[in-house]
Amino acid sequence: MSLLRTTMAVLSRAAPGVATSLFDRIWFTAPRTRPRAEAAAWLARGEAVEYPVHGRTVRAWAWGRGPTVVLLHGWGGHAGQMHALLEPLLARGLRVVALDAPAHGASAPSRLGGQRVSMLEIADALRVVAAAQGPLAGLVAHSGGCTATALALRDGWPGPDRIAFIAPFALPSRAIAPFGRAIGASAQVIERFRDAVARRFARPWTDFDIPGLARRRALPPLLVVHDRDDRDVPWQHGAAVAAAWPGTARIDTRGLGHRRVLRDPGVIAQVAEFLAAGHRPAPAPTPADARGELDAAYATCGLAPPVTR
Repeated sequence: MSLLRTTMAVLSRAAPGVATSLFDRIWFTAPRTRPRAEAAAWLARGEAVEYPVHGRTVRAWAWGRGPTVVLLHGWGGHAGQMHALLEPLLARGLRVVALDAPAHGASAPSRLGGQRVSMLEIADALRVVAAAQGPLAGLVAHSGGCTATALALRDGWPGPDRIAFIAPFALPSRAIAPFGRAIGASAQVIERFRDAVARRFARPWTDFDIPGLARRRALPPLLVVHDRDDRDVPWQHGAAVAAAWPGTARIDTRGLGHRRVLRDPGVIAQVAEFLAAGHRPAPAPTPADARGELDAAYATCGLAPPVTR
């Protein structure tokens, strides 16, 4: 990191164009991580499926039957990081589908090549997987996965019936300057990077911010979970989403940080319960129910119901 800061500081003065290109490469490069043993075993029990996204393969896994819930990991993550949600969701009669975003996990590189990828391409992958799975009962996203979900919704994706955001990276436009300073970029290079990306994607940086989405369209019920001690994505990001999104339910935790919150039993149970609340299974029919239906049928025909002894 010290070498990077020194290099970026020198380039910012001597070759700002090169410094801007380096900034761009760092910003759009996702660290590639692999599932640990427990997560890998969880994935191995699922039905492996593949989807073409921009001519490249996105890997996903499916478990169970019933209304479908999609799990979307965060930046530099993988589907296995969401494994604690599997059993609680299955126990509530929900089907679970988890995907590796482009340039993440077992999925192929994105259109940018290597480990580089944009949130827009992750949003495209989410839409492709969701379309193949039919109407979604719910979605759980973590960190940058929340950003990609909001982008898909902003661009017209109908979305699921319910959404849970865990540690949402909600304000990318406000993260550029702190990130640039952390890697040693000058104010000029930070602005050059900001302008270049806005031109490339033909949209302002505020399009990537989740809170503004509520002004654009009707939104499904949302649960926001964020730890106050999160060092990767500040708690204020989740608070901003909850304040802007109508009718948001909210869980604030302490001491779990950015990733342990994905494994906390209390958090997981509440997330699963929130998603299942809109899709309670119908109660099993009883003889009394059948008798009521039969009486109604006779009444419709103008006949008296049969007498039982």
